[in-house]
Amino acid sequence: MAHASNCAVPGDAPWPVAVDGTAGNGHDTLFLARLVGARGLVHAFDVQPRALARTAERLASEGLEERVALHGRGHEELAAALASHGVWPPRILAAMFNLGFLPGSDRSVTTRPETTLTALEALLPMMAPGGLISLHVYAGHPGGEDEAAALDRRLAALDWSRWRVARHEFANKPRNPERLLLVLRLPGPA
Repeated sequence: MAHASNCAVPGDAPWPVAVDGTAGNGHDTLFLARLVGARGLVHAFDVQPRALARTAERLASEGLEERVALHGRGHEELAAALASHGVWPPRILAAMFNLGFLPGSDRSVTTRPETTLTALEALLPMMAPGGLISLHVYAGHPGGEDEAAALDRRLAALDWSRWRVARHEFANKPRNPERLLLVLRLPGPA
């Protein structure tokens, strides 16, 4: 489902671009496809063929498959994938990650701190002013706490004059902890 356009509008203003770093069952990809509109493009990543197939089915059922480029590769490769699609560097309006494992699949296939941090480092300079990154961190699986801690450390180090980071957690969920991290790129010079 590669998007055929070069993602540029007259006057070199970019089309809306979004990233789903973990396509999974396609819910976030579908949300982003609606968000970017008919002229936008979503790049959705997943290493599992089953996840990409589910995402493709969900998009097709809504008639939105042309708004999405599905990438059968890890989100750590997002810079290379985006470089091969249109205007470089893109200005990302929104990015979403649901970290952990794909529900109902092999639980040994999980996101990892090193790949998620690589994706984040590539994504940060591409975020448009006012752009938002959401990271839903599930920490109840092996390696999940390490990934959560690595993200907490990295995001805490972001420059206050350019970024705002919010952390939302369930105060009363004792098993399988999860948190939502929201990273806002402030308006102003890049």
